[in-house]
Amino acid sequence: MTASPSSSLASPRAPLAVAAFAFACGIWLAGHLERSPQLWCIATGMLALCTIVAACKARPQIAQAAAVLALVCAGAFASVSTPQPRLALPPVEFVSEATVEITGHVINDGSPLAGGSRQRFDLETESIQLEEHVFKEPIGVRATLFVEPGSDANPEPSSTEESSAQFPQLAYGDRVRFTAHLRLPRNFRNPGAFDYEGYLHGLGISALASVQPKNLAVLPGNSGSRLGFWRSRVRRSILDRITGPKSLWNADDAPIFAAMIIGEDGLLLRDVREEFQQTGMYHLLVVSGMNVALLAFAVFWIARRLHAPDWAASLVTVVAAVFYAEVAGMGVPIQRAVLMFSLYLLARLLYRERAALNATGFAALVVLVVSPHALFEAGFQLTFLALLAISGISLPLLKRTSSPYRAALEHFDSTSYDLTLPPRLAQLRLDLRLLCGRLSRFLGVRLARWLVLGAAAAVLALYELVVVSTITQAALVLPMRVWFHRAAVFGMPANVLVLPLSGVMLNAGVAAIALSYVSTSFAHAAAFIAAGALHWTLRCLGWLAHLRASEWRVPDPILAVSLLAVITVLVALVAVRKQRWLAASGVALLFLAAGCAAFWPGAPQTQAGKLEITAIDVGQGDSLLLVSPTGRAMLVDAGGATGRVRSDFDYGEDVVSPYLWSRGLDRLDVVLLTHAHGDHIGGLARVVRNFHPHELWVGINPQTDALDQLSRAAAETHVLIRRHTEGEEFDWAGTHIRILSPPPDWQTKPKPKNDDSLAFVISYGQTSALLAGDLEKTMERYISWRTPHVDLLKVAHHGSNTSTTPELLRAAQPRFAVISAGYRNPFKHPRIEVLERLQGAGVRTFRTDMLGAITFLLDGKNVEAKTGLLR
Repeated sequence: MTASPSSSLASPRAPLAVAAFAFACGIWLAGHLERSPQLWCIATGMLALCTIVAACKARPQIAQAAAVLALVCAGAFASVSTPQPRLALPPVEFVSEATVEITGHVINDGSPLAGGSRQRFDLETESIQLEEHVFKEPIGVRATLFVEPGSDANPEPSSTEESSAQFPQLAYGDRVRFTAHLRLPRNFRNPGAFDYEGYLHGLGISALASVQPKNLAVLPGNSGSRLGFWRSRVRRSILDRITGPKSLWNADDAPIFAAMIIGEDGLLLRDVREEFQQTGMYHLLVVSGMNVALLAFAVFWIARRLHAPDWAASLVTVVAAVFYAEVAGMGVPIQRAVLMFSLYLLARLLYRERAALNATGFAALVVLVVSPHALFEAGFQLTFLALLAISGISLPLLKRTSSPYRAALEHFDSTSYDLTLPPRLAQLRLDLRLLCGRLSRFLGVRLARWLVLGAAAAVLALYELVVVSTITQAALVLPMRVWFHRAAVFGMPANVLVLPLSGVMLNAGVAAIALSYVSTSFAHAAAFIAAGALHWTLRCLGWLAHLRASEWRVPDPILAVSLLAVITVLVALVAVRKQRWLAASGVALLFLAAGCAAFWPGAPQTQAGKLEITAIDVGQGDSLLLVSPTGRAMLVDAGGATGRVRSDFDYGEDVVSPYLWSRGLDRLDVVLLTHAHGDHIGGLARVVRNFHPHELWVGINPQTDALDQLSRAAAETHVLIRRHTEGEEFDWAGTHIRILSPPPDWQTKPKPKNDDSLAFVISYGQTSALLAGDLEKTMERYISWRTPHVDLLKVAHHGSNTSTTPELLRAAQPRFAVISAGYRNPFKHPRIEVLERLQGAGVRTFRTDMLGAITFLLDGKNVEAKTGLLR
């Protein structure tokens, strides 16, 4: 007799999974309960002693409870006692506005970036010289080689290859010398902003530099480790087969395979990235735990097919995974993915009865002990939750549903095997044999048998894929919302359509590269298979990404929704091993909580009865959030890039939207464009698509590409465009707005000008603010005679000396002023003359370059200012 599914599921527990969860709870607790490391250490020791005593006294329940509490305290101790890695920083005088001479050696090969006019490389400095001062302590620097479009050095090259040819081919160990301005990485000082400083520090980078090729010289000699030289040579050889002149793939496919196989993502276009993000399949596009798992699974499967013992297959798989991760860059996320997978294989050998869940817990526990702060990183959360959903929920569910049917397909011709199966499965085998018998009259015995069993196996495989995909997506909805503000609506259908081919695509790509060293014809055959799988993947994702629901963006979840999502995952982990009705209820609760995590609206952080005006830190640009006393929201501008060199960084998506989502906002009532300069309009199109405002307010602007893009975004999202000019007055959501410029007969120039700005006064009760866009002297004097006294002035043009005229200050007489400017910007904004004028007028002035996001609350009688990240 075979054991029933329920009995096999109910046997031994997974102690390592419980241990990992307890340790993680301790790490979380330490962040919310400030206690000294000594106290946590003493508590851990005492509880461990209690565990030993209870075990000796044969009190298993007390021993288990004490052990769990000891692990909680141990996690808290690890969190507060593990020091953050410290990086050497250059002295302050070396990161001033002065040009320094940097000598160092390359630690990451030069990498071309999309567009062809930029290339990135990392180096470790040997010396930094500023006049007679020399700083010799090594630091990590990320340098970007760039050629300005239209310059003599770059007369608009016709292709990426031509543009890239202008840069030296820098490889690991090359010694270089160049002159540049050093700058420290700096986050945008807004709640919800991406921790760019922490990301670079995790890579060992503590400073940034931008260099023109003419200012860089490659020096004789080299420096570095033997392992680094080996890795660089292998990586460049692989890249040459992917993106070189004799590439295995065409120019459109090569950047995707370069990113997917070895993590070289510099050539990826943003729209390609976003198609994968919108459909919840971004993990395929980067070297992640998924890629490591797919390749490792293929190696393990081949090793087992060659009749290698389980331990030998595991060893070969781990070696292959480490080799792959080293070539792919061996960044922290990849290190953890390889570590978790290796520990998973080890635990699988040691804990066979509950291999998957115990292995997942063991891997997570080791990673958290080594690096407790990994608990709060997106990569760890997504990888661990995916493994937990598969090993802890999906596999037990499949074991009691599809596994018996898979067993029924084994030994198909053996009638004695029927006697060991439950009646319904034995009957299924009889029905399948009958079907084979009838089909064999037309197709022959072998073909009929292959067709029937193949169809049955395909149905089971599809069912298992749907179960694993849906449960995994349900578990990942919360972190997807927290980290990427996406509801992951199409995660399940995308996985069903794409996941079966993702392993083919990745492994065929790797096989093509490996075969290219042996046989060109075999390599091209494998590359053809990989390209076919990729094209099918892109076609499916493109179809899903163009559906309107794929653009569903959500703000940060409320605490209750987060707790519900976490609790239901734990409930499902337990319930899926119980009686059928409990298992079904647990899975149903998981999907219900996932729906809440995906679609439950945020809680807007606003103050009723007050007009809020927040200057968002967008660097050298402008963006203001206005929230009316009734809770309606208006965004004025959304920042954008300055200068002629462009990247795919989108201020609307990467800076403004995260801030709005962190405030719990999922919709804007009005978006307003002051004028069409890039540092104001650059991020607006993305904001319109993310927040679907009711109206777009504009002044009078010349037609530009950016304005056309904004108009298309407004049309696609059915936004009403309203033009406002001088003389208009109207009420908006409990406030009063008076438009001061531009005049109705304003004549624009062929290109946008600062004086095009839509300037207005917004009032609530006895308090008011003048939002002057980028008006310069001429228009400031024009509006000054109609400008009332205001409490707050948004200083025009980032504090340039062309604005904030004495005439306007005399007319407005503000008590507060806010200046939006980039940190150490090249224009030296705000100018000292403007700051002196404001100080002379007795105006209390706030700057985003120094304070980050700045909020002013106007309650109708008084104005309150709040600065920095504390709200």
